[in-house]
Amino acid sequence: MANITINVLSKAQTEVVTSINSYEDDSNWEITDNRFVAFFDILGFKEMVLRNTHEEIFGVLNNISELKNSFSKDFINSEAEKEPIRIITFSDSIIIFSKNASTESFIVFLKAINWLFAGIINTKIAIKGAFSHGLISANFEEQIFFGQSYIDAFLLQEEVNYMGVVGHHSIDKYINDKEINIEKLIIEMQTPLKSGKIRHLNLNYFPFIVYEEIDKMDEVLNRFKDTASGSPRKYLENTLSFLKDYKEIKVKAEK
Repeated sequence: MANITINVLSKAQTEVVTSINSYEDDSNWEITDNRFVAFFDILGFKEMVLRNTHEEIFGVLNNISELKNSFSKDFINSEAEKEPIRIITFSDSIIIFSKNASTESFIVFLKAINWLFAGIINTKIAIKGAFSHGLISANFEEQIFFGQSYIDAFLLQEEVNYMGVVGHHSIDKYINDKEINIEKLIIEMQTPLKSGKIRHLNLNYFPFIVYEEIDKMDEVLNRFKDTASGSPRKYLENTLSFLKDYKEIKVKAEK
């Protein structure tokens, strides 16, 4: 698939590396803990399987796997029990867990899912997602994962109607309780959901692809025009509409 190279030396990318490599929490992973979880879903996967060869589908999934592995290799230089996040994939789903619910873990988590989501979009794979906070049991050895916030992230991503990642209201509560400023990583906007446009927190992943040259995002997104028609095309149209609103907000903020 065609690629627009992510500027790996951009400030956004550098901040991901710095945050993860400077992560100071040396506590071990607990199976059950309050933590953050993001659930990503590849759009139109069933249709993709019907219309493409087995080798092509394997290539798509392999691209995601390589991206995930490069993240773990390049950005996480700590022992397995000390790493700030863990990522699992199966079929058309990607799930990212934070170690715990500390403020430091939250910031690293947000930067990590921004980087990963941007990387997937950059490989011309249509995807959407949601993230939440709460008590989760995650046993990676036994592959057991459950908790209400895990379900919340899954259910919310099903409602998302554009190529983006939406925050569950548990994220709003966490931010309000902690009184932290993370406006560069998430943005509150009218969000395309299947039930209509509703104001939510959204992952601010655009700068992780184009940094400050936001007008280049149109070029990135328009590459998806040859991937879908009819109702599936709505995801692209909604993303372009979201981008337009996003740029207007940024212009107003700069005045």
